[in-house]
Amino acid sequence: MSVKQPLFGHQTVKELPKCKRGDVLCALEELVGPQVKIRTHGLEQLLALDAHRRSPVVAAILANRVGEPDIDLRLEIVKALAMALRPDLDGTRALDSVRCWLRYTLGRMRRRETYALLQIIAISPENLDPVCQVLDACSFSGGALVQILADRNVDVAIRIAAAKSIGRIGFLEAEPVLQRLGQRLARRQAGQKEMAFAPIPNHGAQALLPEVINALHALGDGTD
Repeated sequence: MSVKQPLFGHQTVKELPKCKRGDVLCALEELVGPQVKIRTHGLEQLLALDAHRRSPVVAAILANRVGEPDIDLRLEIVKALAMALRPDLDGTRALDSVRCWLRYTLGRMRRRETYALLQIIAISPENLDPVCQVLDACSFSGGALVQILADRNVDVAIRIAAAKSIGRIGFLEAEPVLQRLGQRLARRQAGQKEMAFAPIPNHGAQALLPEVINALHALGDGTD
């Protein structure tokens, strides 16, 4: 007796044909080259082959490129990784082997890679979703986000990006840090308003407070 497939089950992409492996190799060589223009062309070739969803090796190499020096190209790499992590609009998803290799490789990210991803959000907040999809694939990203958020030596724009990411991902362990930081920023802001000769307000730090509050609200909503 035949077994019916689930009506709403996901389909996976087809494996990359062996005849395309040479094209993939050439594109990968370009991707790791010294010139941004050539690296960009290499990525374009890989995407045209849908190799980021059909080749575990390509997915792993892309995951190792989240620290790409050129931030525009870094963003395109992150978008490609996000596409490989989730089904497309038709419900088709990357090969199981691709997603397995991808999560393994992204799971090795630490603070440096997390910072590089947050730089994308700081420059283009509209790309919060793909960045968070990549961050969410790493179990260590939550701790790195908290460290960056709490570090006063980090640029405020990056700390704001960290707060946004924590709220979007729903990293509940960050709540105590968010509460302490929010209270400290609120006290500082209140003190500056009360003191006639207070120092010039730090507008960057003031901009961080509402994002911390938003993140706390997002975490609260996620536990309801």
